[in-house]
Amino acid sequence: MKKSINNKSKQKTKFVINPLSPDELQSFLDEKSKKIIKYFLIKSLFSQPEPKKEQKTLPIQIPKEHIEQWFTQSLDVKPVGAGSYPIDIYNEREKWGADIKMLNIKLDSSGSVTNGDSGEASLGQKFEGPGINLDEMFKKKKYTDIKNQWVKLFNEKYESLKKNYPIETIYYFFILRPGTQIEGADFYFTGAVINLKNLEEVEVDKKRTTTKSVFLKNFIDDAYGGTKIYKAKKRLELRLRPKTWIENGMSLKITTSFIPTHINLREQDIGPDYLKNEIDKLKNLEVNFVE
Repeated sequence: MKKSINNKSKQKTKFVINPLSPDELQSFLDEKSKKIIKYFLIKSLFSQPEPKKEQKTLPIQIPKEHIEQWFTQSLDVKPVGAGSYPIDIYNEREKWGADIKMLNIKLDSSGSVTNGDSGEASLGQKFEGPGINLDEMFKKKKYTDIKNQWVKLFNEKYESLKKNYPIETIYYFFILRPGTQIEGADFYFTGAVINLKNLEEVEVDKKRTTTKSVFLKNFIDDAYGGTKIYKAKKRLELRLRPKTWIENGMSLKITTSFIPTHINLREQDIGPDYLKNEIDKLKNLEVNFVE
């Protein structure tokens, strides 16, 4: 599966994390890839536990390890993720690797994506080295020093990949999922390419930085997200602004007809027949990529 590099991706930016164009996103997923992801998503939706009748609908939960396997299978690439390893999958043919993340997105009462930030994704966590003196550095307001140490940590994290793989390009693949489960929950697939050379452009956002977090500028375009070094968790975090990605065509929408069933299972005869009926419902569950 060859990637066609869109001209937009060749434009120079000052950002470290740069959204993939619609054409680039499409180039990663051929029809077979989409069928495999749809297959996995249907299985995942089926496995969601039923809320009780009087209970609020539960958010959809899918383990990160399962998402990684979606892409391992659908893109026919090598799984390499293990714990805190920088990437989850590696394409030996095209010499690229990707770190895969699933993030919650906020919806309004009508099911539309809000202007709110997504859930957070860790870009690097360290309890040793930069993490040891982090509290003291915050106390002394050495925000630039904090930024420099964590930028260095981020760079070393991905540069270290070259010891094991002849890697040329590093991506983030994001699956955006609804933070609350509603009728016909929709997902989004989007991605970004990392430019380590632009780490020298990263600055402290002095207007937003507090005694608890150092906010950064130029890590990602403000319209698409934000990054901060969080003192309490000793990590560099990324939050996306999903509405911008969606409205600017930087995502592929995956619609589903999934409707959660509110039921008190102790009132049911839970056995082979009940399970068979639930499995039969899968035949009517629709999952589709929106072109």
